[in-house]
Amino acid sequence: MLPPQAASWAVLKDALSNMAAEVERMAAVPAVVDDLTLAFERSQWRAGRGSEFIADVAQVNARIGDILAGARQELLGAHPLGPRRREQMELGIARDTAALERGVQFRTLYLDAVRDDPVTCEWASTMAGRGAHFRTLADPFERVIVVDRKVAVIANYVMEDAPPHAAWIITDRAMVAFCAHAFEQEWRRGRVWHGERRVRGGISPDVAPAGERRLSEAQRAVLRALSEGETLEGAARRLKVSKRTLQRDLEAIRAAWNLPNAPIAQLTFCWATSPERTLEQAA
Repeated sequence: MLPPQAASWAVLKDALSNMAAEVERMAAVPAVVDDLTLAFERSQWRAGRGSEFIADVAQVNARIGDILAGARQELLGAHPLGPRRREQMELGIARDTAALERGVQFRTLYLDAVRDDPVTCEWASTMAGRGAHFRTLADPFERVIVVDRKVAVIANYVMEDAPPHAAWIITDRAMVAFCAHAFEQEWRRGRVWHGERRVRGGISPDVAPAGERRLSEAQRAVLRALSEGETLEGAARRLKVSKRTLQRDLEAIRAAWNLPNAPIAQLTFCWATSPERTLEQAA
């Protein structure tokens, strides 16, 4: 038998030990909640009511194929990633021809660089002959596909460390409408294209009667990029062309302006003060 004082200390020791364990468990609760919150938010991102995240490239292509196959009225596509590969073209011809035959309006916006690519030119000329409409834009734009104004496919801007071809499938009505509106804005800026191969170095076909618009859209895009601080390498990446192609455009600009030895700084200064840039800003 223990004296009362010793017994009380034993009871207190057990109680304090139990309290310490409870405090430790309580202290761990915030970290557990943070982990669970992040997992819950990611699950919402991946399978929310209005959007779905897909990382695997095969799944992305399969879902896009299913969505395009279900088009009934309109198919809008903005593709800023450069020329199409031969296998992409061959896979797309039958699918997109079937869509055109069931009355789907087909509009696609490409980066201006595809006008130099024989495969994409072949694709566009084939599909234009079947009723598709194409335009090109020299400046960068965002990638998007909109089908029947009901579903959109956009690139990933949310999930860190996702693979390059990860995508979001959007069904929220407001966001799909926004995507379609953004496409329409870029479409209005684009130049009509029927798949014809570009002839570089000459005067643009949109020359004004007074000869004031002597540069092609691609050449103007080069000057815009360089005047915004891009290096030659950065401008080539931005416009999805090779550095050699960009150098050819610069030589054509020098020839058009009769400045055979002008450095880039002089060309960008001339561009900043040229009537052609003034006309472009007013357009």
